[in-house]
Amino acid sequence: MPGPGAFPVDPRRARHLAAVLAALEARFGAGVVRRLRDAPARDPADRAVPSGSVGLDRATGLGGLPRGHLSEILGPESSGKTTLLHAALAATQRGGGLVALVDAEDGADGASLAAAGCDLDTLLVVKPTSARDALLVAIILARCGGLDLLGFASLAALRDLPPGTRRPRPVEHAALETAGLLTRGLRVLTAAMKDTPTALVATNRALPDAPDALPQRSTGGLALRHFAALRIAVTPLAALADSDGGLRVRLTVVKHKLGVGGAWAEVDLRPGTGLDRAEELARLARAAGLLDQGADGVAYAGITLRATPAALRRQLAADPALAEALRAALLALPSASRVA
Repeated sequence: MPGPGAFPVDPRRARHLAAVLAALEARFGAGVVRRLRDAPARDPADRAVPSGSVGLDRATGLGGLPRGHLSEILGPESSGKTTLLHAALAATQRGGGLVALVDAEDGADGASLAAAGCDLDTLLVVKPTSARDALLVAIILARCGGLDLLGFASLAALRDLPPGTRRPRPVEHAALETAGLLTRGLRVLTAAMKDTPTALVATNRALPDAPDALPQRSTGGLALRHFAALRIAVTPLAALADSDGGLRVRLTVVKHKLGVGGAWAEVDLRPGTGLDRAEELARLARAAGLLDQGADGVAYAGITLRATPAALRRQLAADPALAEALRAALLALPSASRVA
């Protein structure tokens, strides 16, 4: 492979190009144009943040949600999209990451975030007053590179916010302006975070399937479908028998620019506590054969585990070290197209 300076370059043309690059950076910002060798190196082992679901982390093939890219959590109303976003925020914080939430829906509250396991002392919450403000704040936070995860709840809510123009517009003009603003904002946002350690995760409302229409349509339109590197479709499966209001959902990777799509996982969502991480760990560990059957019952790494599924869930919830050890063991297993 040729190294730097391997090919002869006309000095006069090189000086002219350097002046043009300086002008471009002055107008559009540092890093808008650069040589590929100047791109910051990224540790391959740290290319994703945890989603909160070990099954979904395995399904992505990356160990979580990709850094430097936009991931979309797409689903119908009341399917648990916000709960899954809160789980990702909490999981990233447990790993020592810094997180922020752009609350365009104005629905985030401390109780639900704390129930999901978020540290309210370090969680940043943005309350935008217009669609333009929401996108600008997200662009600035993503570009700074100081965050590990930036949550956006939700892109569908941007259509309910005023565009942020100085002059009042008719309703139909405002809707069109918001759609164009979303397209331009997503283009700038995805470019701004490309080489940063920040993973952007946005929730979005799915539209009902229609004849002669693309599958997995959303209120974000074709722009979000194009710019998202990862699209995760949430499908409600059944109500939980042991939980009033609880729901089991399937998470399917329907688009994957960084790997192979089609894999899926199932998780339980419970009111008041959010994603049941302990139940998923126990279920997947049993299915993967990680638990040893001994004379005194089931054990893992010499630790005796509770016999019943409910007791095992309580044990894992009360022992973070054991839960993390099981998660690491599951992530080390070969990826599969189906994660039970």
